[in-house]
Amino acid sequence: MKVRELMSKLSTFNQDLEVLCYSEDPNILPKKHGFILLEINDVDLKEAEKTRCEDGIPSFRFDKMEDSKPHVLIGVTTDF
Repeated sequence: MKVRELMSKLSTFNQDLEVLCYSEDPNILPKKHGFILLEINDVDLKEAEKTRCEDGIPSFRFDKMEDSKPHVLIGVTTDF
């Protein structure tokens, strides 16, 4: 999702509402739960290259690389 797409979607809601994220990704779900709530705790701009670790997990390489480009990162936590 691009910043303009996120801003467009969020602009349709009451600006005083709290924003939470959720995931149904089985790789991060606690046992016996259908989803997990995530609270946004940071938004930052980082230059990085999207990559995959040896085990196939998506990751970032933060070193200055030829394919590095700016990304807006939204930090989340499972505790609120």
